[in-house]
Amino acid sequence: MLNNFKILSIVTISLFTACSNNETNTNTTTAETEQTTASTEATFIKNVDAPTFKELIANGSGIILDVRTPEEVAAGHIENASTVNFYDEDFAQKIQLMDKSKEIYLYCKSGGRSAQAAEILKQNGFNKIYNLDGGIMAWEGNGYETIAEEQQADSKIQQMSLDDFKKLIDTKQPVLVDFHTVWCAPCRKMAPIIDELETAYKDKATVVRVDVDKSKEVGKAYEISGVPVFMLFKNGEVIWKHNGLIAKEELEKQLKTQL
Repeated sequence: MLNNFKILSIVTISLFTACSNNETNTNTTTAETEQTTASTEATFIKNVDAPTFKELIANGSGIILDVRTPEEVAAGHIENASTVNFYDEDFAQKIQLMDKSKEIYLYCKSGGRSAQAAEILKQNGFNKIYNLDGGIMAWEGNGYETIAEEQQADSKIQQMSLDDFKKLIDTKQPVLVDFHTVWCAPCRKMAPIIDELETAYKDKATVVRVDVDKSKEVGKAYEISGVPVFMLFKNGEVIWKHNGLIAKEELEKQLKTQL
């Protein structure tokens, strides 16, 4: 009788342990599944129609990216679009200068190039990509506005070697540097502000715009991973840095603290 009781006790304990282990494994598997699902949802490429695309641009704070050729862009583009030619050999390098935390609103002429570009963006760490189904043809087909701009050479933006750049910043005067590219819409928006500051502080400070695409050594040395980036130097050292759009008043404030 006693032996039967011992056997029953052992069986009961074994069953309880098995159930507990099974429950633990089930919970672990569920947690892993939920984590995988969340990760998948966090990274996506979504093809959207023109009305949805327009709404995303209006309500979001992402980057509008036109991957057509310069000639196509000149004929008309969505307002505030950054432009990187999909056929450029350094396309993958150029997109590295965009903020990867932002949503990307992507388009081309009819959707083919942008679909390929979306995959490249995803492979390079961009997580939320909206591709305009039908491209700018669908946009215009819905009666939405495009902007045609005359392409003008930017005489103020500079190409610099690393040696020349180090000579530029090796001074007691403050040096405000705007690292940007010609294809970046926020950079183009900031350009007139920087040029105004260059004129206003001509005898007190150096204000310069540097083309990161054509000054790759400089960009690498100062770890420029997005544009625009603003850096204030004194005696060759970085004393202030800001990524992204910024008010003219804030730039002036930073300059004045070093005068």
